[in-house]
Order: sequence, then structure tokens, then C-alpha cells
Amino acid sequence: MPDGSLTLRTPDTAGVDFRALVLTALSGWRVLAVFALAGVTLALGALWVVPPEHTVVMIVGPTARVGSAAMGARIPVMAGRESALGAAEPGPGDEALSDYARYLELFGSGPVAERLAGDPAFLRSLFPERWSAEEGEWRPPPGLLPMVKRLLLALVGRRDWVEPDAERVARALRDRLVIDMVRSGPMRRIALRHRDRGAGLEMLGRIAAATDAHLRAEAARRSAAQIAHVKARLAGVTVTEHRRALNDLLSDQERVAMMIEVDLPFAADPIQAPTASALPDWPNPVAVVPLSGLVGLLAGAFVLSVRAAWRGSAA
Repeated sequence: MPDGSLTLRTPDTAGVDFRALVLTALSGWRVLAVFALAGVTLALGALWVVPPEHTVVMIVGPTARVGSAAMGARIPVMAGRESALGAAEPGPGDEALSDYARYLELFGSGPVAERLAGDPAFLRSLFPERWSAEEGEWRPPPGLLPMVKRLLLALVGRRDWVEPDAERVARALRDRLVIDMVRSGPMRRIALRHRDRGAGLEMLGRIAAATDAHLRAEAARRSAAQIAHVKARLAGVTVTEHRRALNDLLSDQERVAMMIEVDLPFAADPIQAPTASALPDWPNPVAVVPLSGLVGLLAGAFVLSVRAAWRGSAA
């Protein structure tokens, strides 16, 4: 006998929704096909319009202090006494900034960009669309989009740049350079895209050389200033203990200055020289075309869902 209690039965809403979704997709397969085909067509058109580029890659790491291929310590460790230079360094240990960290931070930016901006060949390779080889001068880039940009700037009383400067070089390199960690160690993979494979290889090598040269010159400037300062103080010190400490400090600084002049990488070792594939690898049609087709398919499914919901609410 029934006990008078009510038993609520909930329909399998998930199954109903899935069935409705499948029926909607089957009934609108033409719409899905059109959207997927449109996505593939747009991707193919974009691949024809966008110039292919080569990805130039180099791997760098901190200069080693030990080993047969290492540069060696810049300050030889003297047994029996603490380095006078280390004793004179102010600040806690967590404030130490290595030359390698400076190298990665300044790679293609700041004072390094100023160095590169003084190289006409580098500028012509970095901004090939703005250099007129026939006229031998810089010009605004051709094309519809640059023309629209110049028009919009003119409407607000501004104008587009013509001849590149250090700020433009730094901005262009910041947009093109990608620095990634190699596994979990200190090595870094530096990548740069360029339309011309040879120009890209030369460009990445010049950026690395300019960054290393800037840090070497800065270290030499600091070392020379410290040597001159210690020598000036030695001339007026008569206390034996103070003169001994200053002589030790001077000796360490002269060793540093000598090691800076060694013709070896100063801040970063090129673990792998700049390399690039023989054929352009960006953008990759194998990844772009299927992904565009999938995006078009999802867009078509969204349109079908909106249409089905609209018809259901109207009914």
C-alpha cells in the first residue's frame, strides 16, 4: 500500500541537454561547415599577407670560474687572509647583483640600445621597411595601416617617427626578443625573429656583443676610478696598518683591471652560438590553419546555440 509519501523524480537533464546539443549541431551542420571553412580561409589569407620570419636562437650562461673552458676567477683567492676588496664591499649579501643578471636585464635595452643606435648597418637591418636604399635615407613606411596611423597622429597634432633613435631601437628589440629559462638552471634561451636569416643571425650576435662590451667598459671604468682613488689616499696616509690595507685593496683592484682586459666573454658565455633553420618557421601553418578551423567551428556552434535559445524563448 502506498504510505502517502511523495517521491520526486527529476529527469536526466544532462542527457536531455546533450541530446539537444547533438540535434542542434546535426541540424545546423551547414552553419558549422561554413564557419569552419571561413576560419581556415582567413588563416590562409593571413599566412599569405604576413611575411614569414626565421627564429634565431642562442643559449647563454654565466661565465664559469672553474674548469678548462672557464675564464677563471677575476680576483685570485689568497690563502690566509680575507680579500680586502670583499671586506670593503658595502651592503648585505642579498643585495649582490651579478654581471650575468645585469647582462640579461640590459640585453638590447637602455645603454646597450644607445650603442646599437650608433651603428647604421644595424639600424637598416632592424628597420628595413623604413630605409630607402635608392634614396639613401629614412622614410615613413609604405602601406595602408601606416598611412592611417600617420593620419590619426596628424589629427591630434603629432607625427610619426622617421629616423630611429635609441628609444625606438629599445622598443623594437623589446618586442622581438624573447628570453626563456632552459630547464631549471641559470642558462637562458634568447630568441629573435627576422625576415632575413643572415641578418637575424648577425643582429643577435651584435646585440650580445654590445651588451657584453657595455658591461666590460662599465667594469673597467669603475675599476680605474677605484684604483685612482686608492692611490690618491695612499699619498696622504702614514699609519702602517692603514697603508697595508690600502695596498691590499689596490692590489686586488689591479688584478680585477687586468682580468677585465682578457679577451674572453665578460658577463655571459655563449653556450650555443646564434642559429636559425634554413626555412622560415613563423608563423607555422601546421598550427595556425587547424586552430583557425577549430575557432571557426566553435564560433558556429555558439551561433547555433544562440539561435536555438532564441527560437525556444519565442515558442
